[in-house]
Amino acid sequence: MQSRVISVDRDQPDPDSIQLAVDALSRDELVIFPTETVYGIGARADSEDALSKLRKAKNRDEDKPFTLHIADLKQLGNWVPDPSDDAQRLMEAFWPGPLTIIFPVGEKGIGVRLPANEVTRTLIASSGPLFASSANRSGEPTATTVEEAVLALGDRVTLALDDGPTAISQASTIVQLQANGDFLVIREGLISESQIRRLLRGRKVLFVCTGNTCRSPMAEALCKKLLSKHLDCPEGTLAEEGYHVSSAGIASGGSAAADNAKTAMKQKGLSIEEHQPRQLMSTQVEESDIIIVLDHHHRNVIEHGYPEAMEKVHLINETGVSDPIGGSEEIYRRCAEEIERALENRWIEGIISG
Repeated sequence: MQSRVISVDRDQPDPDSIQLAVDALSRDELVIFPTETVYGIGARADSEDALSKLRKAKNRDEDKPFTLHIADLKQLGNWVPDPSDDAQRLMEAFWPGPLTIIFPVGEKGIGVRLPANEVTRTLIASSGPLFASSANRSGEPTATTVEEAVLALGDRVTLALDDGPTAISQASTIVQLQANGDFLVIREGLISESQIRRLLRGRKVLFVCTGNTCRSPMAEALCKKLLSKHLDCPEGTLAEEGYHVSSAGIASGGSAAADNAKTAMKQKGLSIEEHQPRQLMSTQVEESDIIIVLDHHHRNVIEHGYPEAMEKVHLINETGVSDPIGGSEEIYRRCAEEIERALENRWIEGIISG
């Protein structure tokens, strides 16, 4: 028997049409529904009979789970009672949206989606959570229109809700959270692995010069300024956005930033008055995602001491930036401008894009 297709408005779904789908689900029948990614086929999550029908429709083994679809975070509590901090960050950043989170619940975990599609959220708000899968036969392309979904599985479902072609037409990103605090991106969709990694672990940028009294602290300050400009956020919230910028020296022994470096930054509306020089440590090298050195000598020192980190060590520009130590205010000003040009032209977009 071919399913009944009902057209619904994507932004303001008709309550009577939604109720027909709710009624079908309450009878343990299967329903095709839209999401922002692909069309799905779903069954009541609290019905073994309905889940058995879903497995048969998808020809799926018992040991391969379906994804739980919810309408809001209140519905998550019965399935995931205590989400981790990483889970909270992901939900706040990407839900509702094209992200499936596999929570470390039970032996196999449970995958959960909170779709951005208003039709489906309205449906699930009335029906309760659904276990669902993409509305296609195993091994075949996913359905991005109701016609494709009905052609694939229409003989298995009672009703299909149609709000037009899906907005993204790409399967959701899947990230698995592990009990030990690690995470794994199983499938990359619109939300990239770099976005998730930056959110959960931050993106750590380290600038390295000799004494950490002039070039690298100026680079740190300028990088923070440029990042906040490109991200349109205050510098004070960069860490919340997932960006951590610091600096160190390969032979640091100073007690403060150089006076002319302070002046050069003040002329750009920045302050390194409180900067305290730091000696480069192995933990900084290990934890940094990008290490930007100010001249060839710094790269050589890191290569000798930390050869395993060389893939993430980069020279700030093609020639390096000359050490201004002992020079005039004008020399420091030119040094700062050279650093700023290199950051703007070579680094900021790459740091942001991951």
